[in-house]
Amino acid sequence: MSRSKTNKSNGPSNIAPNGAGRSKLELERRGVPASPGIVIGTAFVRDADRISIPRTLIDPSRAEDEIGSLKRALDSTSNDLRALKHDIAARMGDDHARIFDAHMMILSDITLVDDTSALIRGERLSAAAAFDRVMNRFIESIGSIADEYLKERTIDLQDVKKRVLRSLVGATTRVQRPDEPSIIVAHDLSPSDTAQLDRSLVVAYATDLGGRTSHTAIIARSQGIPAVLGLENLVERVETGDTLIVDGNAGVVIINPTAGTLEQYRLEMQRLHELEEQLLLLTAYPAQTLDGRQFTLCANLDAAHEVQSVIDHGGQGVGLFRTEYFFISQDYLPGEEEQFKVYRQVVEAMAGKPVVIRTLDIGGDKIASYLNRVPELNPFMGWRGIRFCLTRKDIFKTQLRAIYRASAFGNVKIMFPMISQFEEIVRTKEICAEVRDELTRDRYKFSPAVELGIMVETPSAVAMADQFAREVDFFSIGTNDLIQYTMAVDRGNSKIAHLYQHLHPSIVRLLRLTAAAARRHRIHLSVCGEMAGDLLAVPILVGLGIDEFSVSPNVIPEVKRVIRSVTFDECRALVRRVSNLRTTAEIEAEIETFMKAHTPVSAASGGTRS
Repeated sequence: MSRSKTNKSNGPSNIAPNGAGRSKLELERRGVPASPGIVIGTAFVRDADRISIPRTLIDPSRAEDEIGSLKRALDSTSNDLRALKHDIAARMGDDHARIFDAHMMILSDITLVDDTSALIRGERLSAAAAFDRVMNRFIESIGSIADEYLKERTIDLQDVKKRVLRSLVGATTRVQRPDEPSIIVAHDLSPSDTAQLDRSLVVAYATDLGGRTSHTAIIARSQGIPAVLGLENLVERVETGDTLIVDGNAGVVIINPTAGTLEQYRLEMQRLHELEEQLLLLTAYPAQTLDGRQFTLCANLDAAHEVQSVIDHGGQGVGLFRTEYFFISQDYLPGEEEQFKVYRQVVEAMAGKPVVIRTLDIGGDKIASYLNRVPELNPFMGWRGIRFCLTRKDIFKTQLRAIYRASAFGNVKIMFPMISQFEEIVRTKEICAEVRDELTRDRYKFSPAVELGIMVETPSAVAMADQFAREVDFFSIGTNDLIQYTMAVDRGNSKIAHLYQHLHPSIVRLLRLTAAAARRHRIHLSVCGEMAGDLLAVPILVGLGIDEFSVSPNVIPEVKRVIRSVTFDECRALVRRVSNLRTTAEIEAEIETFMKAHTPVSAASGGTRS
């Protein structure tokens, strides 16, 4: 079942077909429908890894100047790496810092300078072009060797090459930005990339990589704008200024559409807009089943300015405020006062409704450049979430101080990510007590009733749910990572997206275990992962007795529609039936039969499928 909603910001509507009058054939590409809606707009192609290298021949008299530029670039890169190594050694120890030894050894290789200088003098190449050719030779020669260890060193060579070339050509590592409403076309977008974009100018995303639960997909749904990901080689086929249609319902991108195609999609957009208006009428009604069981519908946010959308869509609170996006949108570490103002803004806007603020979930694919993190072979299982915070207690306590101070202005709860060990909960609660004592001494006001909860997003957290529930006030199930870790599937990899399954039997069983532990210890249980917005999964979550759904703001009316169409007893019976099934296909078929009987689905709604 696929959701079909049009986006209210549909981008330019007066675009001539075939890209500003150029004669180009219409081309359709299919990918992963990551965020629903249809947009017609202008492409802005972003390729962060592409470094423009001058290929024109230089005058022979400039050879020594180019060689001088090469040596300065090598020295500058060495100094940068040395400073980075020193910082990492101070914070994490020499073992972690040694990763940069290979990089600096490459830069100090005299043959690198000699071979590049020979090309500059002999073939009149620029320093950048000559260095690029020499490094490519090294990389190719090592790549052909059978020794696996040596082959892996090509990663070091590639990194060094990019660093030096950026220095030589003055390339920036910051994301390129459009200056008018545009469809962002990219090979991939990291969280820091999207955080640096002016979201008022982004009307859709279309990327070569990514799946339904990748960062870009989550951000797009949070913003309520269409996205199609996993398009493989779209960047090679699109130029900035091309006219595109992004159909996030069907997972289709049309490049340079004909006049007939444009008209067809404009009519569809109008129809979907009318259906969306009908769904918004539900905002005044409670999220209550036909037999009277009530649920709380909250929203996931990653920026303070999105809080108005929560109110507009009838949200009963903020179930997940992802604070890391505030950090990675900066090129410096935000201080206590700056953070406090952001948290207070959200808390006051919600006017007493609960606001669950998740502490910094940095790591994985969410990296802040100023933290100078060591590259990790497997970052999603590395130094991230609470592991980072407990290591960088200075950053952690600053954020906790800001959150506690914001609690004086409303109903604040604090949630900790990536909990996998009992000791992490104990240590985190000790630090919270330290912060409360410090704020009392400093005479800051804060609420003494701030609840503390954890994300249940690792299999170990599910296994320890009975013990963890004794220590915290609430659980929030982060299904995105829970599914990734349980199924051993990289959720950003489009090639194995079919293996990332919300309704796999193992996931249903883990949810049942978590829900049972929460009931036994009488703590509040929410689901804040993307599964909560999957309409096919809603009856299962209802039947499990989940207290709260936290979803993208624009999904709230659709989830409410499903809840108001079923009974709690029917959903519990459904859970019992699917718990005995062995495959995802069997579970989905059982739920679809249930949905057809209880919730006739209009063209404006449906489930967000994997």
